[in-house]
Amino acid sequence: MTSARARRTPPALALAVTLLAAGCGITSTGVVDGGEPAVGFRPSTRLYFVSGSRLQAAIRPIPWPPLKDTLTLLMDGPSAAERGRGLRSELRSDAETPVKVASDQAKVLITLPVPKPSPVLPVPVPKEARPSPAMPVPVPRVTDPTPREARPSASPSTLGMGQLTCTAASALAARTDIDPDAVTVVIQWTGGRRLGSFRCSEFPRGSE
Repeated sequence: MTSARARRTPPALALAVTLLAAGCGITSTGVVDGGEPAVGFRPSTRLYFVSGSRLQAAIRPIPWPPLKDTLTLLMDGPSAAERGRGLRSELRSDAETPVKVASDQAKVLITLPVPKPSPVLPVPVPKEARPSPAMPVPVPRVTDPTPREARPSASPSTLGMGQLTCTAASALAARTDIDPDAVTVVIQWTGGRRLGSFRCSEFPRGSE
C-alpha cells in the first residue's frame, strides 16, 4: 500500500510545482534563442595610396599577410573600386618594388632596387655637317645641362615614400600592438645607401 502511494507521489508533486509557478507569474517557455553569435575581430590590411596631395588609407579584408607581401599589394596599385574613389599611387611597380624587407619590434628596413640609368641617345648631326668618310669624327652624346645637384632624384616621390612608410608602419603595428606613428621606417637602395628614415606622422594624411 505504501509502495503504491509512493509511485503516485511524483505526478502529484509535479502538478503542485506547476500550479505554484503559475501563481507566481512564471510562464513556461521553450528553448531561448540567443540570436546570432557576436562577430569577433576581423583582421584587415591597410594600404596607403594618394588622394589629391595627401595619403589615404584603403582597407582590404585580407588578414595580415607577411610584411613583404603587404608591400607587394601596395606596389600593385589601387583596385578598380579604389581608383573609382580617386585613389592613385606614386610608386612605380616596375622600378620601386622592395627587394627586401626586414623588421623588429618598432622598426622596418625596406631595400629598393638600384634604379637603372637612363639610356643615352646620340645627337642627330645635320647632313651638311657630317664629316667625309676619310675624316671620321666621334658622334657627340646627349648631356643634361642641368647642374648635377639640381637634377631630380630617381628615388620615389615624397608621397611615394609616405606610401611605403605608412603601409609598412601600419602592418608592423597590427602585429605588435603598438602605435603606427611610433614605428620608424628606413628606406635604402640595394647596397646600403639610405634614402631616409621616416615615420608615418611626417606625411600629410586624409581622414580615416
